[in-house]
Amino acid sequence: MSLSLDSILRRSDNVVFRKISNEHVLVPIVASAADVESSSILNEIGSAIWDKMDGKKSLKDIVTEIQREYNVEGHQLEKDVISFVSEMMAAKLIEA
Repeated sequence: MSLSLDSILRRSDNVVFRKISNEHVLVPIVASAADVESSSILNEIGSAIWDKMDGKKSLKDIVTEIQREYNVEGHQLEKDVISFVSEMMAAKLIEA
């Protein structure tokens, strides 16, 4: 799937999100303990992006909300969100 700011994505049902000691952790629901290595730790903005991927908002909507909440530059944020989402898709943590 080609990503654009018009893409609408949602969190995978096969992933659990937890806050552990001020860290935001994504843990895939896996068949064996060996697969737990694919867990991901998110920073604050990554966590905010994750939270907003509800299957209803476009990436553009998410970028706009993050811009407003964190007062960050739009063009660079767009690139960062696309990059983050691409990595999450490759890891099968989110889906279209």
